[in-house]
Amino acid sequence: MLHGLLLTYVLAAASASKGKSIFGRSYSPTTYSKFKNSSHPGTANCSELFYEQTIDHFTSPPPPLRYTTYNQRYFLNVDYYDSTKPATIFFYFGNEADVSLYVNNTGLMWESAADFNAILLFAEHRYYGVSQPFGADFDITNKDLMQYLSVEQALADYAELLHFVRSDLKVGEDVAVIGFGGSYGGMLASWGRFKYPQHFDGVIAASAPIISFVGQKVDPNFFAEGMTYDVKESGGVDDNGACEANLRKAFEQEWLVELAKSEAGRKQLSSGLGLCDEVGDASAGFDAMYWLNSALSYMAMGDYPYSSDYILNGDGFLPAFPVVEACKFLGEDMTKGGEEEDDLLAGLSLFAGVYYNNSGSVECYNLTSAVNPAAETQETLWNFQYCTEIFQIFGQEGGETDIFWNAPWDAEEAAENCATMYWGEEPRQEFIYESYGDIEEWARATSNIVWSNGELDPWRGGGVGQNLSESLLSVVVPKAAHHVDLFFANEGDTAEILAVREFEKGQMRVWAESRRN
Repeated sequence: MLHGLLLTYVLAAASASKGKSIFGRSYSPTTYSKFKNSSHPGTANCSELFYEQTIDHFTSPPPPLRYTTYNQRYFLNVDYYDSTKPATIFFYFGNEADVSLYVNNTGLMWESAADFNAILLFAEHRYYGVSQPFGADFDITNKDLMQYLSVEQALADYAELLHFVRSDLKVGEDVAVIGFGGSYGGMLASWGRFKYPQHFDGVIAASAPIISFVGQKVDPNFFAEGMTYDVKESGGVDDNGACEANLRKAFEQEWLVELAKSEAGRKQLSSGLGLCDEVGDASAGFDAMYWLNSALSYMAMGDYPYSSDYILNGDGFLPAFPVVEACKFLGEDMTKGGEEEDDLLAGLSLFAGVYYNNSGSVECYNLTSAVNPAAETQETLWNFQYCTEIFQIFGQEGGETDIFWNAPWDAEEAAENCATMYWGEEPRQEFIYESYGDIEEWARATSNIVWSNGELDPWRGGGVGQNLSESLLSVVVPKAAHHVDLFFANEGDTAEILAVREFEKGQMRVWAESRRN
């Protein structure tokens, strides 16, 4: 999941755009918490294991503090595996979170395991969860200790771990390895197939914005356009354009910024949004826009047809189609000003509260706080990855393009902003493109990948949207959001979601049989 990836959008937009209150209404989560299903297999069905992993796979000088290895966590399940029958290894490419989140949610692996006589292996990404190089000595402000948080090191971890598990379980060479990953994990799965085809026979790369980098051909406004799509009728919002109009006033017209320019406006802003403390200066206007934007970003990613705790790291629930639910608080046009201003602020607060107040127990908001501690940790690490090599393109223009303020993509300004955060060093802007190529190279040089994207997922525009060959396939899931096809089957699944999962399993069978033959 792209928990942290949303911070890249905020980071780029912020760089390019430099220019206790009691709620009157509340949003109750009790109407949708009943959908949680604890009967699914997950970490309780696995062995939690640790592999003594190499910290630096590529250079000869030893890492700092005399560390050369770290304990990489992985979860292993062999309940479906019979060594006397044709088998498969299912490998999950852990991304920017505690790997248990993916163990407990990647139903496509669990529900396919029996049919494939599969070993299930979920690998945790270095620096996330408990897979911490340098252990208790780790310091996120220390450049020398952070330098090993990279795509190339993580992929080398996965290749080494997989080789160890195959050897340890004495798995035959005719056993295929099928990779799975969603969001950043889907990018890792794709890059793993490109770089280590001898290890990974094929991958399901769901909601992977893998063409969103400098050097590749992508609409720089794709993410802003995707969020705009979701607050319109196209996203299921039926209010004659009211939600869109209200958000345009907040974002495109920079109304919140204007409010924060005066003392009276800041008091109105603080009270209307339900902030814990009265804001003290004009910068609060931009803080409010980013806070509201972040809520919309995550709800758009989590626009599933049923209630889910996934976007919240398992800590709280969003309702089914949360953007539609949130837009109900902005279902009347409140853009004319005057007495409607307080109503609009209250509506914006409740809109954002579907995300930030998912528990129904939050009494007030802080504009700069993450939704929960797990998200804050992930975002801190992800910002470093963005500012070193995951340098994705994000812009917005307003008008016909999207609902946001004008902030065209500016690579140099975004890079300079990163340099102020990280030791004066700018991102390797074209590293991903130079290392892993683009769709033309992939069509010529690789095979056996399914890229899936949800229609409602704002990351869709940064993903592969067309078939590149007979074995490099792209599918768009109608009225679906962020890698829902990887999840467990749910009574709320649409026919299209079910069909995509069956299509993916069909490709998996082809890859497994090809390895055996």
